[in-house]
Amino acid sequence: MTELPIEHECEQMPDGVSLSYQEDPHPAWTLGVLKEATEADLEQNHYLEEEGDLVWATYLEVLYCPYCGERLPGMKKADLSGYGHFHHYDGSSW
Repeated sequence: MTELPIEHECEQMPDGVSLSYQEDPHPAWTLGVLKEATEADLEQNHYLEEEGDLVWATYLEVLYCPYCGERLPGMKKADLSGYGHFHHYDGSSW
């Protein structure tokens, strides 16, 4: 198996966004978008305790970088069955 980069490096990607490859539970490139608490968030939400706490996170399986358009390596047609999962985690409440 060819060694793939674990992270996609893209100059156009904004802060709080990552694009990484993982093989468990199945091979996939995952776009992660995170919202960390700011001082304003702390004033509006008593569930958040300090700046930098995770407010929410969304993870999407992708085949291309949405910022530069590059096709991400390592994905074979056989790997795409059931591809496209997503997860959203909300840490702003209990």
